[in-house]
Amino acid sequence: MQWFKGRWQLILLLALFFLPTFAAMVMVFSDWRPDTFSNNGDLVQPAEQINPEQWDNLYGEQPVLAGDWLLVMPRRSECAEDCLQVIDQLQRIRVALDRSIDRVQMVVLQPTTAAEPVLPREIASEPGIFNLAATPALVERLIAHEGNAMAAHIVDYRGFHVLRYAAPLDASALLDDLEKLLRLAKEEAERRAYEEAIEQ
Repeated sequence: MQWFKGRWQLILLLALFFLPTFAAMVMVFSDWRPDTFSNNGDLVQPAEQINPEQWDNLYGEQPVLAGDWLLVMPRRSECAEDCLQVIDQLQRIRVALDRSIDRVQMVVLQPTTAAEPVLPREIASEPGIFNLAATPALVERLIAHEGNAMAAHIVDYRGFHVLRYAAPLDASALLDDLEKLLRLAKEEAERRAYEEAIEQ
């Protein structure tokens, strides 16, 4: 009887050790995320796939955006002073990310029907900034939501539109959300998304 009791104690101790380890492994390999996310921006529900790989680069070679988080600023027409101020804010957000700056790119997105690029070449040639063109329908959806003008959007490394920010842009709120998202995201998953894109 004593042997039987000792055996069950051993099994219980092993279970207490291995069950949390097993649960953690399941969460890691299934890419589990908490259901709750305290955000400042307007959460896009459900997240919408907007296919950044299909956007056209108006300057230079087509970038590989898969695997990168995107700060997207929609624009119908030439980038004037207000537009340049938002670009400056978004660039400062990228710089504030420090070592994670290369995980985030900025896109000024215009409709394919626009006659000219909305960004001057000297700005579009800066590292981490792209002037891209997408369908007019998509750009219009990003420019306004429920009658409110939108300043910027966050698109995740898989191409899903996840958060939107009304004008005028609250840069500190966007930075706070982006830092949280980058902490939750797995860099290995971002690398896999990039590698799969360049193999296609």
